[in-house]
Amino acid sequence: MDLSHPIWQEAEGGFRVSYDASVPLKELESTTDPLVIRRIWKELWNELHHQGDVGLASYLALPQLVRVGRAKGLFDWNLVGLCCVIEQQRHLGRNPELPVEFQRYYEAGLNALKEFVQEHIRSDLDEPTFIAALSALATCSGRVKLGKAILDLEDPGTLEEFLEQF
Repeated sequence: MDLSHPIWQEAEGGFRVSYDASVPLKELESTTDPLVIRRIWKELWNELHHQGDVGLASYLALPQLVRVGRAKGLFDWNLVGLCCVIEQQRHLGRNPELPVEFQRYYEAGLNALKEFVQEHIRSDLDEPTFIAALSALATCSGRVKLGKAILDLEDPGTLEEFLEQF
């Protein structure tokens, strides 16, 4: 799907209001400025996911995030983590169904994410990126609850509490 498609202006994000994710996605695609990239990630995290809520804009953004990330070599926690959260909340939250007409597009994005992770998992990754990558492998393989558990264990307090119980 092209970033100029009219659906971008109509799709709802995490706040359940229209959010045109194509604008920051185009900006992410064209910039190399680390400060701009950081600002874009902050916006995308805020708008595409809010307290467990995701929407059509979130679903449509996932394949584009992977496409841009692969093209620019942006393999980091923001990209992988946001994609994981979108897919996990699609299944685990009270979120809208993925419309049938976008299922192949979205599934191709998940497959591309899994391949992107597999290409980088043996790299020297920082802790948050490594955890997000493990979560993505589980999530993209249909093990959504396991993927969420892995991502949730990134929090040191949660991990310690888990280890104390087991």
